Amino acid sequence: MTEAAAPKKPRRLRPTTVAAQLCAVGFPSAIAGLLPSRHWLVDLPASFVVHGGATLLVGALVMLLARRWWLAGLFGTGIAAAATVVLPGQFFAGGGPSAPPNATAIEVLTMNLARGGEHNADRAIRQIERTAADIVFLSELTPAWLRRLDRHLDRYPFREVHADRGYFGVGLFSRLPIAAERIPLGFDFAPAIRARVHTPAGDIGLLGIHPPRPGRGKRCAQRDRALAAIPGAITDLPSRRIVFGDFNATPWNRAFRALLAETGLRHANGLGFAPTWPMSLPWPFRVPIDHVLVGGRIRVRETAVERSFGSDHAPLRARLALPD
Repeated sequence: MTEAAAPKKPRRLRPTTVAAQLCAVGFPSAIAGLLPSRHWLVDLPASFVVHGGATLLVGALVMLLARRWWLAGLFGTGIAAAATVVLPGQFFAGGGPSAPPNATAIEVLTMNLARGGEHNADRAIRQIERTAADIVFLSELTPAWLRRLDRHLDRYPFREVHADRGYFGVGLFSRLPIAAERIPLGFDFAPAIRARVHTPAGDIGLLGIHPPRPGRGKRCAQRDRALAAIPGAITDLPSRRIVFGDFNATPWNRAFRALLAETGLRHANGLGFAPTWPMSLPWPFRVPIDHVLVGGRIRVRETAVERSFGSDHAPLRARLALPD
């Protein structure tokens, strides 16, 4: 009679193996920006290219320290894929050469108020007053939001407003004279505001937008259709132009990159990483979906993500210069 075989001890995972498995979750986001598909399963991970690349970078460093060379090289390919998407848009962003000191300066501010967040009106008003922007664009502007804000916005005598009970109310408020109109941006239910702004340095064009948000099914396609309508919407505006608002897209989504390529607009944020959503998460986990884009001889002096006022979006402010 033979002795029963001793039970095998469970195999213990090495710490480097656990680290590799954890960091590998960054792969889908790191490579999504290079994939040709427009499906939402690719588009949504592409919003987190920076996060995916950063996760793989941590993994690659751990693997190098552990001398697991092939894993370090594998993670390196993912980092390279993320860099291919992110870096060109960063190095060629911004407002170009600096403007002369005496150039006319204007400040613009975009804020997604958050439908249902009308109880934050006092904080939103303080935010607008603190930034003292010349032009303010508000999205998710409901009738209730407008009632609470209107009497505090008398310093902005020029305006074009479309308050909506849903998510697509928009409002443009300006200290400078404007000739403005509400236009559909791909869809009648998601209008944009197009304007000519009369400044001491001449007219500039303005387009404030809030396209449909992406998601499952056809929702990414709706967002992309709205962004694809921007080139036609700004054709008749002066060459010095600003497109700003809640784009519901990061700089790494294909529709956003196609927009920049077709219009020649430049991202005002330059080399900075300016995530604005969602404010419920810590800073490293947010993504930049609110943007200020500039075209023509507009120069960027400063951009800043402002403090939270209770919305799920942070306000985004840009100080611009208009050379004569």
